[in-house]
Amino acid sequence: MADLGSAFPALTSSWFRLETLQAYAVDEEREEFEAFLRTGRLDSPGDEEWQAMIRRHVAAGRSLRRVHVVEEPLSDYMRYEIAGYLRNQEAGEDIRLVPVPAGEWPEGLPPLGTDYWLIDDGTPSQGAWSMEYDDAGGWLGAPYVEDHETIEDFRRWRDTALELSVSLDDYLRRGA
Repeated sequence: MADLGSAFPALTSSWFRLETLQAYAVDEEREEFEAFLRTGRLDSPGDEEWQAMIRRHVAAGRSLRRVHVVEEPLSDYMRYEIAGYLRNQEAGEDIRLVPVPAGEWPEGLPPLGTDYWLIDDGTPSQGAWSMEYDDAGGWLGAPYVEDHETIEDFRRWRDTALELSVSLDDYLRRGA
């Protein structure tokens, strides 16, 4: 399977997403982000189809996990991103963060800018995708990864990220 978009509804056991960028330049988010900067809150319902899919997967017993390495103090975009994560968390996705001081990076994780998806643990029937972005955080594409060593790196980084992370709720409780 080489199409990431069709992998999400077809997964059978799990997804894992690692995010490392501190800002993403997504055209579809521009107005919502600007409104967030003015008000400090998200007023739109978000991607209701995405959240419905999350609920279906969680109801079927599938594991949906995401870890974002976040530099502190948080950028405006990261505050916006975290507000959006609350929607996915409410739908059932396990959202976790690895907070680090700005300019420092956790040992054992890939370099800043290495984002990816593992669907069903990167098995050949589903797969792994590297998320590629330009220097401004604009999305360039998601090439399908077939290289076994790269998939093993993704799994090892996943395990390290999960080990270093805290739940979104715990992060927010500490006053982020």
